[in-house]
Amino acid sequence: MQQSKYSAVFDLDGTLIDSMEIWREVDEEFFARRGMAVPETYQQDIAHLGPAECAKYTVERYFPHEKESDIMEEWSVLSREKYAAKDAAKYFKPGALEFLRRLHGCGVKLAVATASTEDVFMPVLRAGGAAELFECFATVEEAGRNKSFPDIFRLAAQKLGVRAEECVVFEDNLLALRAAGSIGMRTAGVFDEASRGQLEQLRKEADFYIPSFLQVPPSLCALLCGK
Repeated sequence: MQQSKYSAVFDLDGTLIDSMEIWREVDEEFFARRGMAVPETYQQDIAHLGPAECAKYTVERYFPHEKESDIMEEWSVLSREKYAAKDAAKYFKPGALEFLRRLHGCGVKLAVATASTEDVFMPVLRAGGAAELFECFATVEEAGRNKSFPDIFRLAAQKLGVRAEECVVFEDNLLALRAAGSIGMRTAGVFDEASRGQLEQLRKEADFYIPSFLQVPPSLCALLCGK
């Protein structure tokens, strides 16, 4: 099989996986336990942060008398239950698994770059039969900074053994997309309902725009697969 000139780096939550419903449920339960509704902009405010930064933000903004470590453990338990469900493959966006298999089949090296931790994202990848399609996984925790910085994308390229300029990054978050673009990566903005407010700017700044994995631009497919 001929190797593609480009590699592909995928975000998970909001990009490949329609996980916002999972996290909405987690957030609703978390805040309900504390007698309040989820703040209106909360999910948008934390979308680009890693788990530790999310906990720090939540404590500083809403619950100054709680411990960040306790909050992270509570989130971990709630989310693992959902991501590890037997039917977790249902969380993949329509066409996402087929697109991954298509890229893998035409020699595109695939990586994950995510703010989630391995114990959260690996079960859902395995449920969808996608774990074996990826050559490597890069996390915010490994990179040391959140996805508004390019460190995680640089790390993914290093793990793939390619230059940043040889990667296409798939992201639904505008700050993360900008970070990837800042080191010369091509960018594909992926629509997600949770980031609808960023849609106009995402479409403007991304090299490619994907309204759905059932509607991937032919020019992007040609870039990656050569046809």
